Amino acid sequence: VDGIRDGTIPPEKHDYYLEVISTEVRRLSRLVNTLLEISRMQSGERKLNITHFNVSEKARQVLLSFEKKIDDKKLNIEFNNEEDVSVSADMDAVHQVLYNLMDNAVKFTPENGLITVEIEKKEKKAWIRIRNTGEGIPKDELPNIFDRFYKSDRSRGLDKTGTGLGLYIVKTNVNMHGEQITCKSKENEFTEFEFSLPL
Repeated sequence: VDGIRDGTIPPEKHDYYLEVISTEVRRLSRLVNTLLEISRMQSGERKLNITHFNVSEKARQVLLSFEKKIDDKKLNIEFNNEEDVSVSADMDAVHQVLYNLMDNAVKFTPENGLITVEIEKKEKKAWIRIRNTGEGIPKDELPNIFDRFYKSDRSRGLDKTGTGLGLYIVKTNVNMHGEQITCKSKENEFTEFEFSLPL
């Protein structure tokens, strides 16, 4: 900005640098909003608004929001859901969990790869699995992936816009429901996240 104002950057390069500035402002805005969200969670200020809703339909809606990115990468999608499943949970929190996990799946699946979403009832809970083919997560990094600001070397190269807070928020939201989330991965094959919600 200073370079544009003082004339160091010539007018023909203004658009290029304004795009850089715009991208960075959006990234910082996401970071600040995410940090505020985490602060509300940790202080107990954010209370769950428990309602009954169709989590299968919610997962379909979130998946559709990535339609353009999925088409651009020619990704294959499998949605396995024998019957729609209703849960008793905070819809906004669950939306955020599904969005963050699917966003990661789309980002880290190579062209023509496969993303699988599975939803089933088991042991009086709804179980949701999101799996993607790709590089996977190295075994020694798996224990750290839900930590705040943690980004693996692999994701640093592939995801320039992330803050390292997405999975931390996912875990916090799931844990606030008294439920758990796990991740398993095999290098150069797949990564799969699984979490439960109360029916």
